[in-house]
Amino acid sequence: MGKSKKPKSSDPNAKSPAAKAQDDQVMGTNSSSIVSKRSVEKIYHPAEPPFFRYFVSKYQRRAPLINRGYWLRLRVIDVLVRDFLKRPLRVREGKKRKVVVNLGAGSDVLPWQCLTRYGGFCQGVKFIDVDFLELMERKRGVVVGEGGLRGFLTNVKVPEGERVREGADGVIKWASTVGDAEFVLLEQILPDGKVHPFARTMLGHFDKLNTQLKSVEVYPTVGDQHRRFEERGWEEVKVWTLWQAWGDETFLSAEERVRLDEVEEFDEWEEFALFGSHYCVVRARTVGEKDPAPVVHSAVEIPAESVQTQIDETAGSRGQRRFAAAMELSNKGKQPEIVNVLGLGTRSRLQSCDVFTQGEASGLTFGEGGPASRMCHSLVDLEDSVLLVGGRGSPSSPLKDCWLFDKKTNTWIRTHDLPVPLYRPAVVALGNSGTALLVNGRGKSSTFEGCLLYHPEQGWIECDIKGTTFAARYGGVISVKNSNTATSSSGIYAGGLVDALFTEEVMSWELDFSDVKKPVLTFTRLRPSTDSGPDASSWLVARFGATCIQHGNEFILLGGVARDHLLGYQDEIVGFSVTGREYKITHRLVSDASPRALYAGHSAVVANDATIVVVGGGATCFSMGTFWNKGVYSLRLPGSRQAGEPLPHWVHEKAVDIIPGERSLPIQTKPHNGDSSIRIKTIERVQLKTAEDFAKIVRDGRPVVLEGLDLGNCVTSWNLKYLAEKVGSNRKVVVHEAATQVMDFNAKNFRYVTTEFGDLAQKIEQGGRLYLRALSHEKPTEKPSILADDFPTLADDFVLPEQLALVRENLFSSVLRLSGPVNMWLHYDVMANVYCQVGGSKRLILFPPSDVEHLSFAPGASSSSIDVFSCLESPELAQTHPHEAVLGLGEVLFLPPLWLHTATPTSDQSIAVNVFFRDLDSNSYAAGRDVYGNRDLAAYEKGRQDIGRIANSFQKLPAEAREFYLLRLADELRRKARGDTGGDGGTANQSVRLPIESARHMHQGTALTGPLCPGGTWAA
Repeated sequence: MGKSKKPKSSDPNAKSPAAKAQDDQVMGTNSSSIVSKRSVEKIYHPAEPPFFRYFVSKYQRRAPLINRGYWLRLRVIDVLVRDFLKRPLRVREGKKRKVVVNLGAGSDVLPWQCLTRYGGFCQGVKFIDVDFLELMERKRGVVVGEGGLRGFLTNVKVPEGERVREGADGVIKWASTVGDAEFVLLEQILPDGKVHPFARTMLGHFDKLNTQLKSVEVYPTVGDQHRRFEERGWEEVKVWTLWQAWGDETFLSAEERVRLDEVEEFDEWEEFALFGSHYCVVRARTVGEKDPAPVVHSAVEIPAESVQTQIDETAGSRGQRRFAAAMELSNKGKQPEIVNVLGLGTRSRLQSCDVFTQGEASGLTFGEGGPASRMCHSLVDLEDSVLLVGGRGSPSSPLKDCWLFDKKTNTWIRTHDLPVPLYRPAVVALGNSGTALLVNGRGKSSTFEGCLLYHPEQGWIECDIKGTTFAARYGGVISVKNSNTATSSSGIYAGGLVDALFTEEVMSWELDFSDVKKPVLTFTRLRPSTDSGPDASSWLVARFGATCIQHGNEFILLGGVARDHLLGYQDEIVGFSVTGREYKITHRLVSDASPRALYAGHSAVVANDATIVVVGGGATCFSMGTFWNKGVYSLRLPGSRQAGEPLPHWVHEKAVDIIPGERSLPIQTKPHNGDSSIRIKTIERVQLKTAEDFAKIVRDGRPVVLEGLDLGNCVTSWNLKYLAEKVGSNRKVVVHEAATQVMDFNAKNFRYVTTEFGDLAQKIEQGGRLYLRALSHEKPTEKPSILADDFPTLADDFVLPEQLALVRENLFSSVLRLSGPVNMWLHYDVMANVYCQVGGSKRLILFPPSDVEHLSFAPGASSSSIDVFSCLESPELAQTHPHEAVLGLGEVLFLPPLWLHTATPTSDQSIAVNVFFRDLDSNSYAAGRDVYGNRDLAAYEKGRQDIGRIANSFQKLPAEAREFYLLRLADELRRKARGDTGGDGGTANQSVRLPIESARHMHQGTALTGPLCPGGTWAA
């Protein structure tokens, strides 16, 4: 007989495949959270048994923000459960015991932690974990198999089967009927709705996981959560946001808050406040006194007016940086530019600046030298220059170096260092005096208590502080009134962080610097005006990480975060005035712009038309992703003469690198030869007779224009129409499509476009800004381009004459280049090459390798953002030695290795073949893939790794000692580069380049005499 089939399950509670899949996704969130809790356990509780370790296969240290957030989540639950365990039983009849039921327990280790921390209060307490059956079975397996867990408990069970799941509200209501009970709930909320950037990121994260948050739709605020429990039978209900819990003595003392920074360095306060404001914790009791609903601060009594706003979105990740600082540059006759300096990018701190313009191409580049990467620094405008102050790497690595950006020469100049390294200082310019005031700031392990006056000649001068005494803070806002004199200034100072809490103090200050060597700074505490509205207290003004702008007779506050409360979209921008010892919030500026900006980590400047322009900004939204402001936000202030007129549009023009370090030579306004302009040397022109003539040119290592060479039929037959016919109009090629004539590889102000060859030819004919640098047809990411292989139908047209046999026999690549009216950026090639102009004409500017330190090449970069053709008359290039060549039809330029060069067409279109060849022993080149023949030499790549190791070896030294010795090493390297061997037997100022011969000569073993080495020989 055959086996009878089992009947299909008729269990009404059986789950569909879709429901089971969603259960798996919900259970998956446990895996991520438990890793974070293990990170907290190891870092913050090293003396306790590591219970989470048993549920995590591999330890992963989380970021400080996630660690601090999970620490707070665990702490509030721990405190409320602790209070329940310590509370005496209310026994009326019979003997009762306490039961702790953990709903959605996952891999939490609450029972073991309670037994360890509060063992005396756990006698007879029953701990019950409730979650998905599969998850609980796994947990039981771990507990039974690990003695470190099993020994604490008795009677570990997992009941077979499942209960029908109740809705969350049903569970809350049922729990209120079981007698003397408490309910603790940790849940997400939406205090400012779904459109708040943090809320959008959070909801999107859970939607992506298919674990949508249900309760936030019905209970988005702490008031809603309070009502939820009251309406379901709970007598005493208390609700905190996690951000309120952080500052509440119920959960941790002031000493504990401060001590956390000793465990792990932390400076993510804006993001911590945003996270804490979007979570709440509820404690409900069936027995107790009825609590009033939580107060949600509102500023509805303060007049609100709509602010004219414009958003200019940027593509991709352009302009994405946080905790930078911006400056506005206005040059006579040119449109203004906004430069967002340094800061934190999508992966790390940046060594560049974003340049925003109103559509006009920017020629901004930086000369040699400038500040190193940093964040949380300050920029203040001193009229002719901009002062950069302090900043930090990590929170334990504050910086003291300060820099002036000269607006006329676009150069950074190191100025007086701070007396102590600081980040997040409050700094403000004092009118047109060229001076600035600094108040407080954060040092390596404490807050700086002093106040300093910056004077361009005297440096940083300590102020004599008088008036109201106050605790030192950092991250607050400072601004200056418009009633300044040459020797006195006044303004306001508000908010900031004191002992890990935001202070709500607002103060005025007056500075007397009539004696610049003994400035006197007087503070006065301000109180809110009685007619600011009953609920508009200092929480609206005293912020952290905000921008404060003086406008007319009032101050405008933009963004930041506040104590205990989330700033809603109607409260983010407020205006206030100061009269006597009172401040009055006069109005709120409300922007309905979409997408909404996140005014945290942002940079803001005031443009000439009374418009606040905000660039950058965003926040890491706990473990749920990072939100970035994707564009420029312009907000026109009330009273502007341009009110109602369209706001100017801003575009992200480019990113410009800063080469860190001080200049090796002083800036000159004129070249060293005394002329009013740079002397450009014309490159020598020669005619080759033999291959040996060219070999000698290669050995000399100087650029030369070669005339009279026979390059084949290409010189007479190649034009765009001919090429399209021979190559095939439908042939796909990848080209650079530029927005402006000046292409910038670092700024990526072009895009790569795949197009057909025929379309490319047609668009160049029509003046399109296109550039083709041909790649290998078969393996574009693996092999260098060879004209004969990639364009076989053109191979017979182009020939290398016998005089260039050295090139042919050491060939690396031969590249077809077509261009319209676009400039090739300044760069260098590691291999020698010949540039053969076979259609149109082109102007090239070359610089010798020794000029590299004057041309803004970032470490490890082979391209610079300097627009040479617009800077030839500027002081920026005063220390360089430019060489010029204009190539006509059939002419060839020999480019020695490492000569820096840029090119611009002098005809409507240009056609060329660029042939690269090896001129060094193969062991000199870096191993690995090198499609463009532009990978730096192996010695340089290894040297950069060595420099990284050397720098790291100094990390444990004090900042001054580290800088002192690294600068000495840098000077030693510079001396060796210049030929000063310091007595090691070498000859000063000699530079010997090994000559190269063709493969034929190498085979014969010919001995050749090298330049600058009389009588010496080198044999292959």
